[in-house]
Amino acid sequence: MPETALREAAAPRPDHKQEQRKRILDAAMVCFGRDGFHGASMQKICAEAGMSPGALYRYFPSKESLIAAIVEGERAERLGMFDMITKAPSVLGALASCLGALLTEDNIASARLGPEIMAEAIRNADLREAVEPCEAETSTLLAQALATAVKQGEIDPALDLDTVCILIQLIGDGVLLHHQLHPEWKLDARMPAIEAMVRRMLAPAQPKAVPE
Repeated sequence: MPETALREAAAPRPDHKQEQRKRILDAAMVCFGRDGFHGASMQKICAEAGMSPGALYRYFPSKESLIAAIVEGERAERLGMFDMITKAPSVLGALASCLGALLTEDNIASARLGPEIMAEAIRNADLREAVEPCEAETSTLLAQALATAVKQGEIDPALDLDTVCILIQLIGDGVLLHHQLHPEWKLDARMPAIEAMVRRMLAPAQPKAVPE
């Protein structure tokens, strides 16, 4: 057998199911980003993916299952991000850098679709149930990172850490939402100022000077 044929025979064959899943998810992200959750029908997703409804439903029975798969697909990246944040010299600085990246990198699907997913999850119990495990994991990872920030002296240990965790999530989600709603605000350029204000708000209290 020729050497080329031997190499081809030994090479791992592409996983057809994984290829099909990726094809569908890529099409769903295009449709959700363009038409919103309600506007992106399963028929539109089929057309974007170039496959029949029967073929698509074998992989994903609903739009909720598609969104859940998109969010879960970002899990490895999310875990790596929080590992880097926890090991960074400044946890708050690393968090700000990651948020800045979410504002500028269009290839991060969960950042682009995040506001759409949150809005729909408020009124769609099935979607909320599908994405809640990822949300819970993110909250846990953030709490661990903030606990490291307390140890590093970046956050006042007298503050309630659960409330700080909620506050950081509110700020992050708000920035991502308004970045899409108000692009003229140029929030990516304002990130250093936003980080400075958050640092000032969370910083340990300074001892009062004793009058001479």
